[in-house]
Amino acid sequence: MPTQRFQIEIDRKYQSDEDIVVNIDEIPFATALFLSSTREVILNKRAYDILEMKENEVFDLTAWQRINPYLEDIMKKIEQDIVIDQKAHIILFNGKHEILNYSLTRIFNQKLGKISIIHFSKASEKYLVASISSLYSIKDEIAKLKPYLNRTGKSLHEGIMKKYFREETSQQLTLDDLVYYEKELKIIQNAFPLLSHREVILCGLLVNDIDSKDIASITNRTIDSVFVTIHRINKKLDVLNKKQLIDTLKELVNKNGENQRAVSTVQS
Repeated sequence: MPTQRFQIEIDRKYQSDEDIVVNIDEIPFATALFLSSTREVILNKRAYDILEMKENEVFDLTAWQRINPYLEDIMKKIEQDIVIDQKAHIILFNGKHEILNYSLTRIFNQKLGKISIIHFSKASEKYLVASISSLYSIKDEIAKLKPYLNRTGKSLHEGIMKKYFREETSQQLTLDDLVYYEKELKIIQNAFPLLSHREVILCGLLVNDIDSKDIASITNRTIDSVFVTIHRINKKLDVLNKKQLIDTLKELVNKNGENQRAVSTVQS
């Protein structure tokens, strides 16, 4: 199957009689081309690898928009022709969640119209909230080993607990982690503008089934502080308890997702 080729324009003083043409697969980054006129997406080999697709598999834009309905809003809000080092939470065709770093440039071609060139890579997963939550879910299981360990084992156990669960600098929630729940956070913030930034983040974690104990650990707060914040949110949203709060948040997020899918279906 023929691959897309680029002709590169450079400063006049470097011009030669021969055109400089680069095959899309020769670009050393995962690259996607979006042709606005035909609604086609062209990928290079590195892009197929990151998106976990078979090489030369057709990119189903309709299916992509259905599982990532908020991405189109992100693209529409980009006003510059060149955007560098942004992050987005996406869902792959196989259902896997990923955080991608991306840079984008828009050009115009007389024949093809507007073209978006997107370079992207996987963001570091070291501090993803989901990974941190999974780590804390085994904390109690590790603690159960202590009575059965000898002196050396107990020393190693203490080192593990200190390294992963007690150090002030370990495994705390960062701004980059929040990209993983970007969609939910935006929906909750728009629906409940009275909530503070911290309260919105807590709601985003609750709606993703992270319990209060884990929230306290990954946000470096006490469990009592988390309960106080939940109580304050309940009063603002006029709900009775934590369960009703979570049900309300999930209904909001699910309803928004259904509306986005309906809009995407109508547009396609």
